[in-house]
Amino acid sequence: MFSWFKSKKRNNEENIQVELSRFEQYTEKQQTRLDQANQALISSLNQAQLNHSSIQDNQIEQLKNDVEYYRQQITKQQTTIDQLSGRYDAVMVRLLEEKRRDIKDIFSDDNFISIQSAELISEPVISEGNDIVQTLIINTEDAPVSVKTSKSTNTTNSKASFKEDDLLFEQAILQRKNGDSEQAFLLFEQAAKQGHIKAMGAMGRSFFLGEGTVEDHPLGLAWLINAANHNLPQALDRVKHFQEKSPELYQEALEISEELA
Repeated sequence: MFSWFKSKKRNNEENIQVELSRFEQYTEKQQTRLDQANQALISSLNQAQLNHSSIQDNQIEQLKNDVEYYRQQITKQQTTIDQLSGRYDAVMVRLLEEKRRDIKDIFSDDNFISIQSAELISEPVISEGNDIVQTLIINTEDAPVSVKTSKSTNTTNSKASFKEDDLLFEQAILQRKNGDSEQAFLLFEQAAKQGHIKAMGAMGRSFFLGEGTVEDHPLGLAWLINAANHNLPQALDRVKHFQEKSPELYQEALEISEELA
């Protein structure tokens, strides 16, 4: 009886050992297959990573080449722009010089600021009572004449009577002859604002040539338009010239002249 149990036990143990051996062999094969599959996957991933890195490196290199190409193009374009800008500046300077020369030719005569049949000598200021009196001595065709004006009365010792704006205009001419263009401009401005027609023309000339003030062509032409509206011949000629040659400047000046009027 005991022998049978021992034999049965031994058989069971052998069967178990066989099964364990088979399981271990199967497990080893499975592990081998898994290891091989994992290794293949890892190799595939590594290769894919290498390929991807290679593609990225190529793209980066291409981008570097593109950046360098565009940098060179930008440098060339900037050089071209600088050259064109230099040429443009040179052309503009030449055009401005020609324009200034043309304007100087247009205003080459002193018709706006001449004294017909009279020459200013001096302009002393004296006081009579409570009035401030300006004395103007001019040479006429007949004889030297002393002209006085005050806030209350105007007195003349000549055949002609001078108004205050006339005196301002004459004083402006004297200052211009003495080389004080800024003071001359201020006097022209005072006379022009009081309605002196030739002073309006002189204001236009001053702004065009920058005499005693900053150069301002629209404002200068505006003064000429106002003088032309009072039939000043010199102003009529100049206004017609700019109306034909510089219509945009004329339109701008026309609007300004309405504000000055």
